[in-house]
Amino acid sequence: MGDDGWSRALMAASGVPVAAEARDDGLRAVVMEARSDGLARERLFALADHREPAVREAIAARPDCPLGMQATLAHDRKASVRVALASGAGLAGAIAGVLVADRDLAVLKALARNAATPRGVLERLAGHRREEVSRLARRALAGEVVAAPGAVVAELVDRGATVRDPRPEDRSPVGDRPDRVLPPRPSVPPRPSARPAH
Repeated sequence: MGDDGWSRALMAASGVPVAAEARDDGLRAVVMEARSDGLARERLFALADHREPAVREAIAARPDCPLGMQATLAHDRKASVRVALASGAGLAGAIAGVLVADRDLAVLKALARNAATPRGVLERLAGHRREEVSRLARRALAGEVVAAPGAVVAELVDRGATVRDPRPEDRSPVGDRPDRVLPPRPSVPPRPSARPAH
């Protein structure tokens, strides 16, 4: 390790912020500001043009993102910003109509999973040539909850389904093998204490 590597390691171990760490902390602070409630309108517009995609993603995902800003972010060069917009709760129907023509599959999947996506856009996605996009759109049209992998579903929908016993073939991965009941675990009685005779 060169002298520069040792000095960086020493600084990191001592708690002195390294330039990259200070930059990351600054970026995190700006992203948190972009997500915060009560953000002033002029600051919102300034952050929508930020050079860091993570800040633009935070603005695109806001439920109160203005329509004009959504129109700008729908054409962002970073797909992650368009994905954040397509999955946002405040997505406008007109912007969903623009995003349906996006070439990035992640954007189309986010659009199909979004509850704010209009039915007409979902119908267009249901006819998409890529199976994963059309399947998600068909499920959304059928009223199924389609969450992104790792996402937390805000609410559960009660569809009046009754709980049923699984079919015998569902119970065992090997098929016709019957269920078996194991005998109880044997218990060992406590060992009598042996006292030496005097």
